[in-house]
Amino acid sequence: MPGLVLFNRRWTVSSDDFVFSSAGEAVLRIAWLLTLIIILSIHHDDFECSYGHTLRFFYIGTLVLNVLGLISSLILLYISMQGSIKNAYPRRHVCKCLYAKLLLFLPEFVWVCLSTFWAFGHSYICDYSVVVTARAAVIFSWLVCGLVMFSVLMAFDPVGSAKSRSAVTCRVSGQGDESLSVSNVSASKVWENRCRCMCCCISFSQDTREAFSDVAKLVADFFHDLDLVPSDIVAGLVLVQQDQVEQDDQLNTVTVGSSSNGPSLPVFNNGAAVPQPKSWMTIDNMNHFFRYAMGSYGWPFFMYQHLTTGLCRLSTKFRCCACIRKSNSVLRDNICQCNTAAIKKLSGIAEEDIVYVTFHNKFKQIPFYVVLDREKNAVVVSIRGTLSLQDALTDIWAVGAPLDIPGVEESFCHSAMLDCAKYIESELKSLKLLDTAFSYLQQGASLVVTGHSLGAGVAALLAVLLRQEYPNLMCFSYSPPGGLMSPKASKYALDFVCSVVVGKDLVPRLGMSTLADLKVKILKALNECHYPKYRILATGCSRLVCGKRSSSKDRSSQLLIRDKPLTRYMEERPTVLQDHTLQEALRMAENQASEVMKTNWPLHPAGQILHIFEVEESSICGQEAQYAAVWCDPQVFNKIVISHKMVSDHIPNAVAAALEQLVEKKYVPQQQQTAQLTHHC
Repeated sequence: MPGLVLFNRRWTVSSDDFVFSSAGEAVLRIAWLLTLIIILSIHHDDFECSYGHTLRFFYIGTLVLNVLGLISSLILLYISMQGSIKNAYPRRHVCKCLYAKLLLFLPEFVWVCLSTFWAFGHSYICDYSVVVTARAAVIFSWLVCGLVMFSVLMAFDPVGSAKSRSAVTCRVSGQGDESLSVSNVSASKVWENRCRCMCCCISFSQDTREAFSDVAKLVADFFHDLDLVPSDIVAGLVLVQQDQVEQDDQLNTVTVGSSSNGPSLPVFNNGAAVPQPKSWMTIDNMNHFFRYAMGSYGWPFFMYQHLTTGLCRLSTKFRCCACIRKSNSVLRDNICQCNTAAIKKLSGIAEEDIVYVTFHNKFKQIPFYVVLDREKNAVVVSIRGTLSLQDALTDIWAVGAPLDIPGVEESFCHSAMLDCAKYIESELKSLKLLDTAFSYLQQGASLVVTGHSLGAGVAALLAVLLRQEYPNLMCFSYSPPGGLMSPKASKYALDFVCSVVVGKDLVPRLGMSTLADLKVKILKALNECHYPKYRILATGCSRLVCGKRSSSKDRSSQLLIRDKPLTRYMEERPTVLQDHTLQEALRMAENQASEVMKTNWPLHPAGQILHIFEVEESSICGQEAQYAAVWCDPQVFNKIVISHKMVSDHIPNAVAAALEQLVEKKYVPQQQQTAQLTHHC
């Protein structure tokens, strides 16, 4: 940080972002130089042929240009390694190096154009290996040119013009609210265009246009006051993870009991107790009904599970020529009903147990299906999670809306997911799907609503809508979104919604308040760090690759160890401007976080929450992770935990593996023996 200024505009890279790219370029150029030297030394007498002198000239010219390019890369590498993440003064000559590289790139580009004519414009009778090598070198050079152009486009900031930069500067100094509004509107427009580009296949209705605008404004408001580049944010996440690891190491060891006496009340560090779960909220039932949640993802998820044998496995359940032999119970599936075949394979139900399946997918209208579970004497409504751009837009459009619950005040929820739940409710009632399904089962059959991710949030809200009509309804919500219900609404759902969260899953912790809190933590970590960015990123990459949780005892993996004098990374010249800018951004982020807490409704996952966590991590030697589980209060998920598993723990496979292992161990969540529950949650 801050963003690099070239040609009087800001770019999305900073002066310390050229360490790894320059090192990679240097290695590539060294390898290419060695190759050229070997070719010239072996074939120095093979250029005495027709047009052979042009090939010799090509090799010598390429050799010289690569030497110059190697020198410039090494210089840029050395300068980019200087200073610290917030001390850019030692790297003040990076711009000059980039201008020099650009001047060197121009003759290289011209040389590639000439080399293309020399390599492919003549019929050579020289040694075949010399000609082929020259042509391969030309093709490789064009690929490198394309990569350079792509990198420039990726580093281009649409709002990096001098006018926008001056507006942001005025905002940071607190002197130009009008300039800020111009900059913010420009940023919102850019993000809206990006959303439209990524979701170009979505029909642009009034709702989608409003969603694009709201999402763009949300993203622009979140980032507009930060003079940070993407690599700064990644480095900040690495530092935040390190801080979280150190805090965890200071907590006492948490012991989780397991017996067959049933769950008891764990006590939290805030003194609150988790209400007694209902008798049907068992690991066996969670594992049993999760197969319906997995089935809702259809054939893409089944093929993901069985990459090599998936097609053969599904073929036994195909219904070919379905467009001719139409089924009244299956809508919007493909010609062989591959999605329905996957539902039957994943859930284990028979054809006659399918009541209704629809894969109709639009913004705020998601696929779902209704089936009979004769083993449990239940009607199951399963709702699909995020699998399309329309679904992603539904996830992101986190506008709050009132949730009508009789006798419950201050009841709010995620607006787009509520609209999805109302859509499914209207389909169930207009087509009389539940009445039809119950007519096939024995007296006393129950209703179960389930889903994963987006489907989990919609399932919980649908359960709230259907609760009055079906008082014995049960809902299993797997990996639900964090910004779902207000605290009072979530408390209302304790009797009929069971949520399952695995590990350090990001989604149940995601919300406006947690994002604002994470923004503050990133800025604090960057403000307190005095180390180069390349060192931070290298440590984060090694931790990601090794998949190992560092601890205070593993001093070699820590970032903030004072193993070398701090002056190695600092210059005598003070960095008052950079420190002031970062501190001002931190102050503004703290104000924004407090404002979010005041103006936005705090939203949590719904109902009773079972948190499944690892007590022993998996290893590269094939050892499986060992899981335990405990009932948690929604407040436990009020912060984002940075981990290499924050995304993988959300995948349905991870949930299935954890539940199956707990079923095999006949595990029953027990009372927490200490107040330090957040160590695992």
